[in-house]
Amino acid sequence: MIELNAHTDDDILAIKVSGKLSKADLDDLKPALNKFTTVTDDPHLIMILEDFGGWADTAAFWKDLQLDAEFIGYFDRIAVVGDKQWQEWGTKLVNPITKEELMFFPIDQSKEAWNWVRSDH
Repeated sequence: MIELNAHTDDDILAIKVSGKLSKADLDDLKPALNKFTTVTDDPHLIMILEDFGGWADTAAFWKDLQLDAEFIGYFDRIAVVGDKQWQEWGTKLVNPITKEELMFFPIDQSKEAWNWVRSDH
């Protein structure tokens, strides 16, 4: 499940992901990403992965990779907040190949993640 909260006053899109992601979840996310990246001058993203169980199937995983590839470079700063070690590893793995500033925060440091993602404003 994906919950969106756009903070257009400070150019931050918050995405909370829980459970298993389906292709339909990701299909619904694409228009919101398109809209947000076109209405903000300096878009930032905070992804909160709480009780995230991965992808429902390979179609969902593939759609997620397609979205990542499509929107790479659109956000200036991305904070990933998660509760699993593999999420931190994934963030560190992707960081060198993206133009965005990307940082992982454990779930109990979500306040610090918000401060970091806002810090260049």
